[in-house]
Amino acid sequence: MRELLKTQYELSDFQVAQLYYLWKTLASEFSKLFIMGIFFHNILGIYIFAVAIMMLLRSSTGGLHCRTYLSCFLVSFTYMFLALAVLPAIPVNKLLQMILLFACILGNYYIGPVTSKFRRTPSEKMVKRVRGQAFVIIFFYLTLTYITPENPYITAGFWVIILHTVQLVAAKLLKMKGENHYESQTYQME
Repeated sequence: MRELLKTQYELSDFQVAQLYYLWKTLASEFSKLFIMGIFFHNILGIYIFAVAIMMLLRSSTGGLHCRTYLSCFLVSFTYMFLALAVLPAIPVNKLLQMILLFACILGNYYIGPVTSKFRRTPSEKMVKRVRGQAFVIIFFYLTLTYITPENPYITAGFWVIILHTVQLVAAKLLKMKGENHYESQTYQME
């Protein structure tokens, strides 16, 4: 396949490597989402809603990064299990939800983005753009929480935003401590 891409499409080794990385990343992410979807099949709509919010925030501000498929799956599964099955059992009134969401707006804005050591450091322009995106996403959700009656979708989204902010804080602290240490520890778990 690599040779076909190089000869027929005249791609360089680097471009082929980029395509391979893209394919591997997409296959990895979709397989994790599919496996978790099977587990959460009885609340599939809420699961898809929660994943959509998580992906919007994660693509804006980043977060914890694992080096292996298994560790990434376990962290992602734990995140979703908490957001969908454990934390919704904790009653949080609407006013407190809105206060916490406002705190998340500030946290995501001032902490994000936290990128993997395998990615380039984002430019100041990119940092401002993704911080603005996170601000808009969470502010929109805060507004939605205010105007929408309590329901399992709003509750799950609320907990996704809370967990995203917590893991963003953890990722920032770990990065400040030394990203190489964290990612090498994650790698050794395998």
